[in-house]
Amino acid sequence: MKRKINLRLSGRGIGMLLILTACSSAKVQKPEENYSPAVIRPPASVITVSAEARLSDIQRQLNREFSGLVYEDNSFTDNGGDNLMIKAWKQGDIGLAMRDNVIIYRVPVKLWIKAGFKTTRLGITLSDYRELSGALAMMFRTSVTLKPDWTVETSTTSTGYEWLEEPVIKVAGFNVPVKFVADQVLKHNLSTLGKSIDKSVKQYLDLKPYMEQVWQQVNKPLMLSEQYKLWMVAEPSGLHATQINAVNGVIKIQAGITSTIEAFAGKKPETGSPVPLPDLQIVKDADNRAIVHTSAELTFEELNAVAASYLAGQSFRQGAKRVTIENLNVYGSGRRLVAEIALSGSFKGKVYLSGIPAFNPSDSTLFLKDFDFDVSTRNVLHKSAAWLIQSSFPNLVKKHMVWSLAEDIRVLSGTINTSFREYRLAEGITLNGEVIRMSVDDIVITPDGVKPFLSAEGTLGVSLSSFGIGR
Repeated sequence: MKRKINLRLSGRGIGMLLILTACSSAKVQKPEENYSPAVIRPPASVITVSAEARLSDIQRQLNREFSGLVYEDNSFTDNGGDNLMIKAWKQGDIGLAMRDNVIIYRVPVKLWIKAGFKTTRLGITLSDYRELSGALAMMFRTSVTLKPDWTVETSTTSTGYEWLEEPVIKVAGFNVPVKFVADQVLKHNLSTLGKSIDKSVKQYLDLKPYMEQVWQQVNKPLMLSEQYKLWMVAEPSGLHATQINAVNGVIKIQAGITSTIEAFAGKKPETGSPVPLPDLQIVKDADNRAIVHTSAELTFEELNAVAASYLAGQSFRQGAKRVTIENLNVYGSGRRLVAEIALSGSFKGKVYLSGIPAFNPSDSTLFLKDFDFDVSTRNVLHKSAAWLIQSSFPNLVKKHMVWSLAEDIRVLSGTINTSFREYRLAEGITLNGEVIRMSVDDIVITPDGVKPFLSAEGTLGVSLSSFGIGR
């Protein structure tokens, strides 16, 4: 009797063992659902500001202001009794050239000279005066320096003269002191011409009013697309510029606004009052790299719909074992995205796999790196379904846990490139930009889904078409 009972029990145990082997099940502890704050501070980039002016306009202005009689000495007795009367008139246009930040100019003048002598000997006054003419070209150079307070500082010096027509007549053995004549005319005109060139240059190259206008405009939200309700917001923090220089008669000023630039979809963003125009930082080389930062949003609803379209109902076989994916749910746990998968078949229950969201630039997709069974799932499967750990099941799931960002990238880069073709900020102020490269800087998992932070890298510049006199 005892033997018979033992045999019956043994038979029941074998049956239970076969059932457990055919279809094991276990409850796996679910990884905690939690989310990190989506606070990403984009790095600063640069909005370039280009201003060009024509040297010919300064030349025209200077010739208008500096004309006619430029020197007059009507006394024989001044300058220590030099016995000279001199008049000088500008003869022809002043010619300007510019190398780097130095303006070089040549001023041709026509001279009238009355020279001679007057002496009294033995009560008799003797004198002899003759009139003669000549022409010389005076040479000057003016260095132009942009200062941190936005003013333009000029410094004018003489570089000498050359005679175009030297007076050579001798009066009763008296030689005309041509060097003295030239030095007198040059010395006088260094101060008067210096004032004229200073006035013209400072008036012509006064960048501050234009930069104040640009600064105000950049601080305002800019509508990039009505269709997508896309706005660009810049937060300027500083200004820099290279020194003034000229190339082929064109004076160039290259400045840059250091700023964070972000794009937002939705209603018009609110911005604070702009700070006053800051002082200028003078640099040797201006950076022209601009980055527009924005973010996309892949909701959990979208993530689950895409993953389920590939995985729901899929079966996985390993030898005689087989499981079928009944459903899945994706959620966040810190920096990892967790896939909660309900299985039936040789293992019945929920398993959890997780990975870190990453971006694949080759096809503009979001995928999960380091994707594998969660620790709690792995511990349970070791006891009940070790074959599932040792299989390629995680790779099967991972292959279909891929989401495309191509449309978001296409829309963003296309919108910026379209919007920033001659974007008019104000009269005479135009914004131009181009996206060269798109990238994903960071990916944050939020309570609503996955948020990739995108960067559109390229150039963004403001041109001042109304800059300078004569424009």
